[in-house]
Amino acid sequence: MVDSRVTMDRAEEVLERIRSRTTPRAIKAHRRRVVGFFRRLKYAFFAVLGVALAGGLIGSFVTPLGIWGFFLMLVAMAIVFFGILGWPQAPEPTPQQMAKSELPLLPSQTERWLEAQRPALPAPAQRLADEIGIKLEAIGPQLAQIDPREPAAFEFRKLMAEELPELVEGYKRVPEGMRRAERNGSSPDRQLVEGLQVVDEELARLSEQIVSGDLNKLATQGRYLELKYRGEDGEAR
Repeated sequence: MVDSRVTMDRAEEVLERIRSRTTPRAIKAHRRRVVGFFRRLKYAFFAVLGVALAGGLIGSFVTPLGIWGFFLMLVAMAIVFFGILGWPQAPEPTPQQMAKSELPLLPSQTERWLEAQRPALPAPAQRLADEIGIKLEAIGPQLAQIDPREPAAFEFRKLMAEELPELVEGYKRVPEGMRRAERNGSSPDRQLVEGLQVVDEELARLSEQIVSGDLNKLATQGRYLELKYRGEDGEAR
């Protein structure tokens, strides 16, 4: 019975991983990689064009290139093309970099970091990571409008740059064979999922707190304008 249950759990996890490849988050990550490849391809094309133009100008106005000069130009074009095309993408941000980043950039950096951790997470945790990523996209524009010294900004930075990485990295340090093992009524897999649920709920609370502050500011400004231009009796001056 135990072996059968373990087999069922593993089969369900495999199915969840297959489904996860077609989630909006996975599609967005694939699109980002494709866009990055074509951007490098564009840069490589213009770089090769520049080398060819430089070679043509040298051959026309400085000295004839000759066979060896033409061969060296082709070699330079190949090196430039494949060098740019194979240039590695920007590395994923680290928790240390996230902790020092500017507040408006922190949501996107956390999203990229969490996306890189996704393959190491169990299927339920991957779903939660997707939900956290969606909330990070939504809260990004809000954070760009608030003072980094406000309590909500401080709480967000601590949650995303400290507590979330500590939770995920602590799980990854557990040997893979022990992540499902029950201990004191729980397992590392379950503890990770419960921790991510708390992060997801706290992120939603912070977003509501920021929106509430914006609404209060708007109401205050509206009341100020009403008093300034209409007075207490509500009549326009």
